[in-house]
Amino acid sequence: MIEGKGTGGKPIPVWVAVVPFVASIVGLLSVIFLLDWPLYYGLVFGWAVAVGIALAYGRGPALLVRGSYSGARNTFFVIGILLLIAGVISAWFLSGTVPALIHYGLKLVQPSYLVVTAFLLAAGTSMVLGTSVGTLSTMGTAIAGMGAVYGLDPALVGGALISGAMVGDRTSPVSGSFHLVANMTGTRAEDNYKPMWQTGLPVLLLCLVLYGWLGYGHAANSAQGTDALNSPMLRTIQENFQLPWYVMLPPLLVLVLAALRVPILRNLSVGILFGAVLAVFVQGEPLAEVLRAVWFGYDLHAVLHGGGIWPMFHQVLLILSAGALNGVLEESGMMSTLLDGLLKKINNTQSLIFTTVLVSITMAAVACNQALSIIVPGRTLRPTYDRLGASPKLLVRSLADSGVVVSPLIPWNLHAILTSTAIGIATTTLLPYAFFLWILPILTIFLSFRHKNKRNSDKRDKLLQYSIDNDPSS
Repeated sequence: MIEGKGTGGKPIPVWVAVVPFVASIVGLLSVIFLLDWPLYYGLVFGWAVAVGIALAYGRGPALLVRGSYSGARNTFFVIGILLLIAGVISAWFLSGTVPALIHYGLKLVQPSYLVVTAFLLAAGTSMVLGTSVGTLSTMGTAIAGMGAVYGLDPALVGGALISGAMVGDRTSPVSGSFHLVANMTGTRAEDNYKPMWQTGLPVLLLCLVLYGWLGYGHAANSAQGTDALNSPMLRTIQENFQLPWYVMLPPLLVLVLAALRVPILRNLSVGILFGAVLAVFVQGEPLAEVLRAVWFGYDLHAVLHGGGIWPMFHQVLLILSAGALNGVLEESGMMSTLLDGLLKKINNTQSLIFTTVLVSITMAAVACNQALSIIVPGRTLRPTYDRLGASPKLLVRSLADSGVVVSPLIPWNLHAILTSTAIGIATTTLLPYAFFLWILPILTIFLSFRHKNKRNSDKRDKLLQYSIDNDPSS
C-alpha cells in the first residue's frame, strides 16, 4: 500500500480526492476539443485544483512547493529523451539518412505489404531493444515516409508501427517495463512470459491478419501506390541528396549501442553527432545550417519535414505540468486516499481485475507516465490479490494489458508524446488502428468475466459434492 505523504491538516475525503483527477481529464478534453489550446493548460488546471484542495485541508504551501518541484524534477530524464529524439530526426533528415532509407526501402517493399511489414519490423526490433521509443526513433520515421510516398493512410501506418513497437516494450526480456511489472508485483520475470503471452499471442496474430488485410486494401486503392517511384517526395530526395549506402549507418549504430545497453541519452547524442558529420561531409551542408535544423527543425519544400528541439517547447511544458500534478497528489495524500477508498469495495476476483485495469489506465491518463501506471496499482493491489486468493500472475497480466500498452494512446501521456514525435504521426490520428494497444485491455476484462464464471462453477461443484457426501440416503 502506498502511504499518503499528506501529514498535518484535516483528512481529505475520497469524494474530494477524486476532484483533481476529474478536473485534469475535463481540462485536457476541453483544451483539445473546445478551446484548441496547448495541452499543458489542461494539466495546469488540474494542478491548480489539487493545490487549492490541499491548501483548504491544511497542507502547507512548503509541502506543495516541494511536491510540485519533486514531481517536475522526476520528468527531466524523459524531457532529455524527447529533445534528443527531436534533434536526431532533424540531423538524420539533413544527413540524407531518412531520405536514403525511404529511397531504398521503396525498391524492396511493395505497397501491398508495407503495413504488415511495418508491424513485423517494429515488433522484432522492439523485442531486441526492449523499447518502443528506441524502435520508432530508428526505423519508424523512414517507414512513415515510405507510407506517405505510397499514399497510404498515415493512421494505418502509424497504428501498425506503434502496435509492433509495444510488443517488445511489453514483453521483451530487456524491456524496462517488463521488469518493472515483475518487481512491483513481487513475481519473477521469467515466470511472467506465460501469462503475458496468453493474451499477447492471440492479439499479435489477429494484428497480423488485420494489418495484412487492411494494408493490401489501402495499397490497392491508392493512386500513388501504382507510381511511387515517380512521386514528388522521391523526386525531391533524388534531386537534393547524395545517397551512398553509408548514410544509412546512423540508425544501425544506434540499434547496436542500444543492444549493448548504452544509456539512451548518450546513445541519441551519438546519433545526432553522426548525422551532423554526414550532413557536413557528404551532403555539403554548412555547420550553421545543421545546428539551425537541429534546433528549429527540418523542412524541405514542405515534402520532407520534422524534428527540431524548439518545436517541442509545448510538449516540455506538458511533461513538467504532469510531473508537478503527480507530485502534489502524492505529497498531499490524495493519491493514497483515493486508492484506499477503491480497495474497500473489492470483494471478488472479477472486480479486482477490473479495478486493476481501471487504476492502471487512470494513472496513465492523470500521472501521464507509463511507469506510474505500473508502480501505483502494482504496489497497491498486490495485498488485495493475496487476500482474495487470486494468483499474482493475474495482476501481472492485468498491468501488462492496461497501462503499459494504453499509455501511447493517451495524447498527453509522456510515452505517447515520445512515440508520436519519433514517427511524426499524431496519437489521435493513429489511435483507431493501434489494434494491439486497445484490444488487449478489452480481452483482459472479458477474461475476468470468464474467470468469475469458472470460480462460480467450481463453487457449485464443491457444494454438489458436499451434498452427495452428506446425503443420508446414499
